[in-house]
Amino acid sequence: MCGIFGYIGTDGRAINSVLYSIGLLEHRGYDSMGVAFNMGREVELYKISQEDKENFNIEDLKRLVPKRKRICNNGIGHTRWATFGGKTTKNAHPHHDFNKLFYFVHNGNVENLDDIKKELGKGSFYSETDSEVIVNLIAKYYREMNSLEKAVSKVLKKIEGANAFVVMDANKPEQLIAANKGGTIILGKENGNTIVASDLAAFEPFTIKNRHILKDNEIVEITKQGWKIYEDEKVKKAAKEINEPNSDLGEYKFFMEKEIFEQKYTMANAIRGRLITETGIPKLGGIENIARSLRKVKTFHFIGCGTAYNACLYAKFLFNRFGIAASASIASEFCYRHSVFAPDDAFIFISQSGETADTIEVINEIKIKGNICLGIVNVPGSRIWRETDAGISIRAGKEKGVASTKAFISQLASIVMLAVFLARQRNMTIDTGQRIFRELELIPDKIQEILNQANLIRKVVNKNSRFTNYYFLGRYFNYITAEEGSLKLKEISYVHAEAYPLGEMKHGPLALIDKDFCSVVIIPDDSVFKKSLVNIHEIKARNGKVLAITNKKMDVNLADDIIFVPRTIDYLSPLLTTIPLQLFSYYMALKLKRNPDKPRNLAKTVTVS
Repeated sequence: MCGIFGYIGTDGRAINSVLYSIGLLEHRGYDSMGVAFNMGREVELYKISQEDKENFNIEDLKRLVPKRKRICNNGIGHTRWATFGGKTTKNAHPHHDFNKLFYFVHNGNVENLDDIKKELGKGSFYSETDSEVIVNLIAKYYREMNSLEKAVSKVLKKIEGANAFVVMDANKPEQLIAANKGGTIILGKENGNTIVASDLAAFEPFTIKNRHILKDNEIVEITKQGWKIYEDEKVKKAAKEINEPNSDLGEYKFFMEKEIFEQKYTMANAIRGRLITETGIPKLGGIENIARSLRKVKTFHFIGCGTAYNACLYAKFLFNRFGIAASASIASEFCYRHSVFAPDDAFIFISQSGETADTIEVINEIKIKGNICLGIVNVPGSRIWRETDAGISIRAGKEKGVASTKAFISQLASIVMLAVFLARQRNMTIDTGQRIFRELELIPDKIQEILNQANLIRKVVNKNSRFTNYYFLGRYFNYITAEEGSLKLKEISYVHAEAYPLGEMKHGPLALIDKDFCSVVIIPDDSVFKKSLVNIHEIKARNGKVLAITNKKMDVNLADDIIFVPRTIDYLSPLLTTIPLQLFSYYMALKLKRNPDKPRNLAKTVTVS
């Protein structure tokens, strides 16, 4: 959620490098940002927050830094999403201890903060953050041990929760110390410079061949020569290379727009080389080694948050359709209720980033129980990628928009392939598998057909932008589409929206319908089409406005606006019906003058629980 970056090198360009890379971490969502530069004789600190300027960006931070050419080889930076303490400049990172000896950037939550405050005693804390408390604890242990590595090691054992951080010693401009406990720290080496970051996005300006992901409870000493890994104060050697392509806006104004319009290609990439039509069985190399074990699983439990949870719902419905028992759970709730599952059940964790803290917390709990853990993830080398037994890469490429679009569609495609794989192990016939594959191969071009209607959808938005309340309604598989459409409109446009199964309207929600309430109804020609028509009549009888998403001709008097989508198998329809709702929310955000890439209060990767 928070973005961390550190740079140490020999080229004297730390100031520009840190500022540029912090700008690349803006896509995570943030409410403040700051940098600290070790100039040799002193540390310069610059911060900005929404307290200073509501819609600030990296350029505003750059203006605070003196423009004269200066040599600096050591710097750290941070983008913050507020947890402990408000969205103020005093709460912005980097933080420092009472004596300004150590400077500190942090991602995570310290769950035993009160205990640590008691250990430190009364102090003149200038912020409301847990981060300032932790850097003071590091300083306290440093005074006792005279070793920053040992002090950080002791702190890492002391704090509870998922945390990752980087520490700068004001007296050692040639060194940084980083540590990881349940978070993500990535190291990279380039031409005499060493980089540390919490997200691969920050690595884009650099040509880095050697990358390493810091494991849990590891501490790293970072110098211009590279790094030394410590665990329990013993030096370790390890390396794991990961690669991710760069991305830029190109002809598009926002990343959300770019990623919506990429979906023909990302969908094609998700299925490329995986659909073996001759056998009706997908080739999923990530799970083939445990295929025999999966054959014995009776129930599959899907875990996710936000958009990923909507993908979990889709998986539950699809698995059930194929005769396989499945459930869907919100990750943040799972560990705190009495969930019932069998020892031979399997758990499947869905996450775009692979770093979602609530989802990782469930993984840790399930690993204690010994159940099979699979991941459906977009980012190779991410924590969920590493912690699960096996999994599927959705191959969506870098997704920078806070609101997930192309990753969601690729998640659905991956779920379809997994469902067919498991159903073919069981009772699904070869011809059914082949039929699904043939239709999946057509989906990319059908997505493009919908994207070609972008101008029509923009006009529909302009016509309906006066509404401040929306229902998103659908039956069966398109209830998932309704949930996702509602979520997108809320998070990007700040417009109130709720999703319901269409048949539930008469059990309460219909009370809100009047001429000032718009209902977006997803109604493809499927087994519940006629029942859905009856529900639309109920809305229109109460003067409600209806926007229909359908693949069948409808009475023009029954819907105020209609967006057509191509036909497909009913249980594949969310891969198509979701697309116009993504465009609807995007154009609504533009109409209301919202920035769709930086929705307020939200972050791309939720690494705090």
